[in-house]
Amino acid sequence: MSSPTPPTGQVQIQTSAQKSPAAINVANYLFQNPILKQRVGLLDNKNDLEFFRYKRFERALLSDEYKAKQQNPRNGLPPITSIEEVQKIFILLIQNQMIIPVKKLHYAEVKAVKGWKPNREKPTLKRSEKAVVDPNFYYGWLYTKPNPYILLYSLLAVAGIFAIILFPLWPNFMRVGVWYLSMAALGFIGLLFATAIVRFIIYVISLVALPKPFWLFPNLFEDCGFFESFVPLYGWEEPKKKKSKKSKKSKTAAVSDDKVEPILTSAEKKATGVEATENGSGDAKKSKRKVTLEEVADE
Repeated sequence: MSSPTPPTGQVQIQTSAQKSPAAINVANYLFQNPILKQRVGLLDNKNDLEFFRYKRFERALLSDEYKAKQQNPRNGLPPITSIEEVQKIFILLIQNQMIIPVKKLHYAEVKAVKGWKPNREKPTLKRSEKAVVDPNFYYGWLYTKPNPYILLYSLLAVAGIFAIILFPLWPNFMRVGVWYLSMAALGFIGLLFATAIVRFIIYVISLVALPKPFWLFPNLFEDCGFFESFVPLYGWEEPKKKKSKKSKKSKTAAVSDDKVEPILTSAEKKATGVEATENGSGDAKKSKRKVTLEEVADE
């Protein structure tokens, strides 16, 4: 194994397809550990990838919880007491292709890539070519913790296959029961198809005969629960209102008419020269003489 690296140095690691038992045990402990504070991101703006910071990785391996579990020989965890040993485990996980270095992209960096779209819920990640031992550097999991119930599911699947194969050897009452259940399932599926056809025919007739389209079981194909699909029993389809161009024009006219002239104080009027113009107009009005109309006799 390579020698320990400085805390902020770059690590050149050769990967291997074979996974060591120690790396698997450490990965099982770290994966989805609360200390790691994993988040879900989008690798190359496509696939979900759980990632974490290196400082969380270091904190989890130096925690008291890890020391307590390491003392149990069944867990198979290697002893870790220093930062150098943490870095060795870190290199081991990369060699076994369990974690990869990633870079979290900002909004502008995502927009700069053609075809990529920023996601508000999941940050976009890009694979980094170098693994940097830095507290704030990000790493993503390629390892998935095995399901503890996978063995039980496998046994149940094998038992089900054998039960189907040995169907001719079943007792008569079990075969009759299975036949009734299959007929009931087929009848239920047929009833659903018949209901869908009938409701569509009623809808087409209501388009012509009624002022509003009528739906039987309006939530039948909606994204809801099984029983909610049959509630309510019927419903009327409301026509969509089209926005007229006149309303848009009236709104724009109302906005333009709502312009309010600012009220200026006396000081602001003097500064802007408004008061001078007002006084000038007043003097002009005073200087104008009154004009009267005189009746002139026609000569």
